[in-house]
Amino acid sequence: MVQKIMVTIHVNDNEKNLLKTDENHDKLHKLRPMIDQLNEAIGSAYKPSKCVSIDESMIPFKGRSTLKQYMLLKPIKRGYKVWCLADSQTGYVMKFSIYTGKAKQNARAPEVGLGKSVVLKLISNINPSWQLVAFDNFFTTVN
Repeated sequence: MVQKIMVTIHVNDNEKNLLKTDENHDKLHKLRPMIDQLNEAIGSAYKPSKCVSIDESMIPFKGRSTLKQYMLLKPIKRGYKVWCLADSQTGYVMKFSIYTGKAKQNARAPEVGLGKSVVLKLISNINPSWQLVAFDNFFTTVN
C-alpha cells in the first residue's frame, strides 16, 4: 500500500526540475510546493505571542541523503537540520526552513552571512513593530 502511495502522489512536476549543475537547482524541488503551502497555512492560522524565537532543530535520520547533516556536539548527531521560528510561550513552530547545504555565492550577498539570511527569511511575514525576536549568538551579526 505504501509503495502505491509513493508512486501515485506527486507534489511537483519533475519536468520543471533544474539540473544539479545549474546554480538555481533546489534540492527540495519535489517537496517545495508542499513546504511553502505548509508555512503559509501555519502562518495564517496561528497568532503568536509577543515573543518569538529562532533556532535550529534536528530531525533524526540515519539513511542516505545529501541533505543529512552531522553535528558532533548535538544530542541528535545525524539528521536533517531545520531552522525554526517558534512562539516562545507555546513552542509552536510558526515557520521553518530546511537546510540544504552550503549556498552558492550568488544565492545571497557575500556580506550577508548564513545566520542573518536565516533570520531575515523567517521573519519576513511577521510584524517586527510589536514582536520581540530572540535568537542565540549564531544568528547575531554587527549589522
